[in-house]
Amino acid sequence: MNARRVAYTAARTLTVERAETAPPPDGHVRIDVAYTGICGTDLHVYHGAMDERVNPPGVLGQEMSGRIGQVGAHVTEWQAGDAVTVMPLASCGQCPACRAGHTHNCRRLVFLGIDAVGSMPTSWTVQADTVVRLPHSMRLDHATLVEPTAVAVHDSSPA
Repeated sequence: MNARRVAYTAARTLTVERAETAPPPDGHVRIDVAYTGICGTDLHVYHGAMDERVNPPGVLGQEMSGRIGQVGAHVTEWQAGDAVTVMPLASCGQCPACRAGHTHNCRRLVFLGIDAVGSMPTSWTVQADTVVRLPHSMRLDHATLVEPTAVAVHDSSPA
């Protein structure tokens, strides 16, 4: 596969690079990214405002859609061809917040596209438990807006 990625290399500098594609490790899936959006966080990174967290060459992106390309060992809920998006938060599963079921408050929460590789490679490997199935009827270009829509709905809901 002739994979590529967009990498943040310095303030106001993005480069298109060749990217290695390897089989996904145990508990992970490889997604063939169809679409990825550019959000406000990506713009903050691009302008250099998040250099204390993003280590160049950082791969941005968390608003995306695509299809499962390959599944790693012990992944049973996904198969190649499934249409998906990703919840861009990876929790540790071990801290008190995670053990209480509050993974969004994980003490070691990793934000994909900031603290770890984001959705701007053509082939993206992520933990299987961050993947969200898309309805068969949903177009992938529309599905790229699932994550920002979820953020807006969550942010606007009554306290």
